[in-house]
Amino acid sequence: MLVIACGGAAPATSTPGYPESGLVLLSLRDGSAKGSTSIGSDPVAVIVSDDGAIAYLADSSPGDVYAVAIPGLKVAWRHHVGGAPFGLMLRRGRIYVSLFSGAQVVELDAATGAQLATHTVHEGPAVLGVAPDGRVMVAGTRGVVDYLDGTSTPAGHGFAVAVAGDQVWTADYERAELVRVGDGHRVGLPVPVFPFWLAPGAAGTLLIAAEGGTEDTDPGGVFSFDPMTETFKTLDRPRDPDQVVQSGPAVLVAAHGDRQVQSIEGGHTSAWASGAGVVALAPDPALGLLVVVVNAHE
Repeated sequence: MLVIACGGAAPATSTPGYPESGLVLLSLRDGSAKGSTSIGSDPVAVIVSDDGAIAYLADSSPGDVYAVAIPGLKVAWRHHVGGAPFGLMLRRGRIYVSLFSGAQVVELDAATGAQLATHTVHEGPAVLGVAPDGRVMVAGTRGVVDYLDGTSTPAGHGFAVAVAGDQVWTADYERAELVRVGDGHRVGLPVPVFPFWLAPGAAGTLLIAAEGGTEDTDPGGVFSFDPMTETFKTLDRPRDPDQVVQSGPAVLVAAHGDRQVQSIEGGHTSAWASGAGVVALAPDPALGLLVVVVNAHE
């Protein structure tokens, strides 16, 4: 889940070639392994700088944020924020970090890790985003989206927020629904699974990663949703898909229950990093890489 605190109870085992907790680099072209390193003890989220040179990693249980040089995988800085960091977002030289158990969003200097600002929000803040009007926002489990100007608006009780076209959508996890911010309009998922992650898709669509009832064993779902027609397309049914992102023509999924990255393109699914405890990912198109967070303990 930026994406991300990700649920599940997979066995704490590792596969040869992949660390139990840390980062793995894959080729965006074919998924081949390009490097890996052990970092942190409970990594859950990753984002990449615009130039592709730095990955920022959230380590939940210790409460740390790392900056890691790509492709060398050397730690540039580490900053302790506490509060179970969950969501990460880079904007204008600042890293925004939601603290899931701290009811805060903190701002860090992207170059040094120094803490620049702190914002109090509702409990359970999770995924961060930028609203169409330019405000930084954060979704959470209390049924609101908080803006860092101190205002809030009703939303789904869930972890995710994403912009599709000019609309802001959130997830209502327990009700298996999408909720549009502004008018509260609700749309039920096509099957009874629980939406954990949302992301912008191609051509104004919304991508959804939803968990099954028992995360690591029951089929979940990865869907494309067209807000204009309110229709869904089922892309795949992996177990415990923790994150989904669009990368060029491909949809990439952190399929934690299946212990792999899934690359979905043209109706075909390829398995990358098979056996790895994948929980989060971030495309790095500048370097042709996919940065993958693995966490065998999650």
